[in-house]
Amino acid sequence: MSPHDLNVKLDTDMPQLKILDPELLDYIRQRRVEDVIFAAGARIMTEGDRNPPLYTVASGWAMRFKMLQDGRRQILSFVLPGDVIGFQAQFFETAVTSIEAITEVSLCVVPYQDIAGLYQEQPEVAFRFAALTADQKRMMEEQLLSLGQRTALERVAALILDLYGRAEARDMVRSDGMPFPLTQQHIADALGISLVHANRTLKQLQRNGLFRIKGRRLQLLDAAALEKVAQKPSA
Repeated sequence: MSPHDLNVKLDTDMPQLKILDPELLDYIRQRRVEDVIFAAGARIMTEGDRNPPLYTVASGWAMRFKMLQDGRRQILSFVLPGDVIGFQAQFFETAVTSIEAITEVSLCVVPYQDIAGLYQEQPEVAFRFAALTADQKRMMEEQLLSLGQRTALERVAALILDLYGRAEARDMVRSDGMPFPLTQQHIADALGISLVHANRTLKQLQRNGLFRIKGRRLQLLDAAALEKVAQKPSA
């Protein structure tokens, strides 16, 4: 499915974009060539695509993933508003992961050639892009810890805490919680557990009163208890 044009207002008055450094946001705003929208389920980027553009997510959720030949999928991370995608590809000339829209996703497009000479022309902006990449690496290291050492219950608790913290930083949390468009299959594929195990674990944590998922929204009820389950230190 192809994207179509969308007049997205990429500005600092969009709370979810305030996660970006102001100088970086200004760079993206000045160099964007178009704004596009992908429908839920559409492929934004496929691993191996040559010279993909750089995208800033204005709204919606997506996922980074890799897939085996037999169709098994590992979700590497979830992409939220304010995230930048495609930056790693600027170094390898091809996309290193596939990206698919979970909900309808609005994107701002910055052309590949604008990034190629960035380190020479504007090293301070390049540093800010590198900082975003470092944060993605931090999230993936946390994911690796979950896959290698946490139980299924601990994995789900850690994922919920991570997503809630990211949503909070983007001013996406309201009195009734945060948007939560993920299915149990998304959670299973992100955490390396079966669909049945994901269903059972989510139900157990909700029965214990730690969070509630209803109507594609998640409400955190007991953060301290959830942190204890996830084996994470309290903030």
